[in-house]
Amino acid sequence: MNFILMISVVLLGQLPPKPALTREPKADSKSLEKSAYFVFIDREYIFTLEVVKPGVPLLNFVCMGDKQYNLLAKDIRVTLENRKVPGKVFAVDTGDPKQPLVTPTMRIRARSSFGVRLDGDFGDAKELYGVTLRLGPDDFKLVPLASFDFENLALKINKLNLGSPDFSDDWRVLKLDTLGTRSLARK
Repeated sequence: MNFILMISVVLLGQLPPKPALTREPKADSKSLEKSAYFVFIDREYIFTLEVVKPGVPLLNFVCMGDKQYNLLAKDIRVTLENRKVPGKVFAVDTGDPKQPLVTPTMRIRARSSFGVRLDGDFGDAKELYGVTLRLGPDDFKLVPLASFDFENLALKINKLNLGSPDFSDDWRVLKLDTLGTRSLARK
């Protein structure tokens, strides 16, 4: 009997160890107080704002709808630690970093995407407390994301087919979810 017990102990020692239950907690972007990455997603628009260096945010959009609107730089409001700051102008990359095209407004066309630098009095902010944007009759509140979540989302967004007659397949395949809030703008 001792022989069987000894063999059992030896064999148990030969088994590979059980994997530890170390699960990385999923980043809950909604609990972030501030971030360098913000996003809004619904079935008509996607807006992202990323602080690429202190005081320098880049705004990207994807329009999946059929309407066209002018977006004013001053209608993008960035919340810093103690104040809300509107954008002043957009700087469009022309290939020459010393001579961007500067404009206070840009046209968001149906089924299009574009990215611009947003210039304003943002100081040397590396992270923001909030971002809201007014387009047409609506206000869009972007939500903060962790860097990893933002990068994964950007990869998905880049796979959208703007020539598609129906984006529902893209949404299903890419597993996109709505993020942020959209409400009627106050006059």
